[in-house]
Amino acid sequence: MMLVVETSTSACSVALFDGDRVHSRYSDQPRSHSRLVLSMIETLLEDTQVTLDAIDCLGVTVGPGSFTGLRIGFAIVQGLAFARDLPVVAVSTLETLAASYRRRKGVVTGDLVIAVLDARMEQFSLGGYRWTEDGWLCEINDRLVGIDIAVQCVEESAPAVVIGDASALSRHISGPLSANAGLFIDLYPNAIDLGALALPRRQQALPVQSIELCYLRDSGAWVKQPKVG
Repeated sequence: MMLVVETSTSACSVALFDGDRVHSRYSDQPRSHSRLVLSMIETLLEDTQVTLDAIDCLGVTVGPGSFTGLRIGFAIVQGLAFARDLPVVAVSTLETLAASYRRRKGVVTGDLVIAVLDARMEQFSLGGYRWTEDGWLCEINDRLVGIDIAVQCVEESAPAVVIGDASALSRHISGPLSANAGLFIDLYPNAIDLGALALPRRQQALPVQSIELCYLRDSGAWVKQPKVG
């Protein structure tokens, strides 16, 4: 049984995967993660009559995303992992966004999705994922880019769908692409889709102390891009 936690944007969610059954909780209340996530987990376990002893693996999005949000979710997973000696599957927030788009809108083999998150200071976290017969293939590694590079990436990848903080980027798009609103879809990642990615990767689960959050920068400026995966 796997419990997954997603807190990398202004929304937060948790999900419990029990065989073919999925139980989840979701909230889009900004700046409420520290208050909501533990309560959501407790309610989820109570409603499903599952105890922590039944959970044998954890999953978490490790970024990029909100500095504070990532730290809250990871701290919760870290506490559970240490207390229960549980392995953890780390998943990119941007790949989770791609999976959330697939569940909600559907994709066909060959479709390319550009996932973006507004990183402020005229920068975007950006990654490109193509749907294949074997699942998502990362074509553009998660990276932090300025507006000009983000726009260039979208233009050169057309007709890829842009998801995440898409409207924030679309304001900087001109030409034919700007007239196609269907290519820009605002979307938050969801723990349901995090779990769908994490479950097949259970064999790749790591001790929680081996996992690093991927901020792409620190809370205030450029720093580094830790390797995740």
